[in-house]
Amino acid sequence: MLVVNNDGWRQRAVEAATASGERLCVFPLPTDYKDKLKSNIADIKQCAEEGDADHILAALFLREFIEGTPPWLHLDLSTSSCKGGLGAAPGPETGFGAAWTFELLRQLANKKSKAL
Repeated sequence: MLVVNNDGWRQRAVEAATASGERLCVFPLPTDYKDKLKSNIADIKQCAEEGDADHILAALFLREFIEGTPPWLHLDLSTSSCKGGLGAAPGPETGFGAAWTFELLRQLANKKSKAL
């Protein structure tokens, strides 16, 4: 699951996912969900008690503290296991995100070197 606050970074992330063979699901950051983070005892809750839209709420929580910063993206690896293995990994740990990260960095490095 990917959350990103910038269309350019969203496009780069999806391109890197396609090139690396790792699938990404880009989640939205809908502001109407923000009400679920209201709290009577804190400035903001980390999540909702009923458990709906956990990943989106976590991203909205993060956004509260990093909005106004340069563009950012967050790749959630919390569900990166697969009983019986997945792809090249024989165990339950998939290693998901490693190939994507290297591909994204490779693309960014190539883009920067072409700009120089």
